[in-house]
Amino acid sequence: MQTIYCLEDDESIRSLILYALKSSGFEAEGFEDAKAFEKALAVKVPDLLLLDIMLPDKDGVTILNELRSKPLTKSLPVIMLTAKGEESDKVKSFDAGADDYVTKPFGVLELISRI
Repeated sequence: MQTIYCLEDDESIRSLILYALKSSGFEAEGFEDAKAFEKALAVKVPDLLLLDIMLPDKDGVTILNELRSKPLTKSLPVIMLTAKGEESDKVKSFDAGADDYVTKPFGVLELISRI
């Protein structure tokens, strides 16, 4: 079973995503901040990361840059899932190594399809 981590500080959005993932047959775990995510990442690298940009303790693009700089997570697929919809935000994320970019609000079925 594929494991997906969701780093999203908004509890209601995170709960919705986790419910949709689990209902679609994925193993899913959610984190509200970078500290909790990094602690879990030290134990297990997921098959995919859904990553918000605006987080309370660290910027999502910074996290993405850190992931791409480490051999263990260099190839980890990452979908940015964020309210930032400007072209410059998307380009910044893609340049940092994002595999896809989904803006909020998003359709749950579309998100599952992208995964």
